[in-house]
Amino acid sequence: MAALPDDVARVALDLPLRANLSALDNVALIPLYQRHLDAAEAVRQALAVLDALGHADIAPLRDPDMTPAQRFVTQLARALMLKRPRLVIDRPGAMLYDVPYPEFIKRLAAQPAMTGTWEIFDFGWNQALYPQ
Repeated sequence: MAALPDDVARVALDLPLRANLSALDNVALIPLYQRHLDAAEAVRQALAVLDALGHADIAPLRDPDMTPAQRFVTQLARALMLKRPRLVIDRPGAMLYDVPYPEFIKRLAAQPAMTGTWEIFDFGWNQALYPQ
């Protein structure tokens, strides 16, 4: 996993959120520092991604106040802000233990604004959860 190409964004346990920041601020860090946008525009774009995922309501929550699913959505939004053609979700079951995660991910990926290829890497015994 560590040697993924530059066209890949990743959601994984080893890419945690900044615990002292809200979901909105965690997502806004990407355009703020990678694309050098001003803070207002970075926040606007971050809120747009959370809204596109159907979870704008989690914007003010900090990591310790989030459910695992809310944390995952924030990590996913942050990865989507990278605007890369491929998204890799690494062992979602380890992150999404509070929801039926194949359906949860499928619902997020089906949002109208979602594009690109979503790939799930999981333990071999969980492969049956994902249709080919």
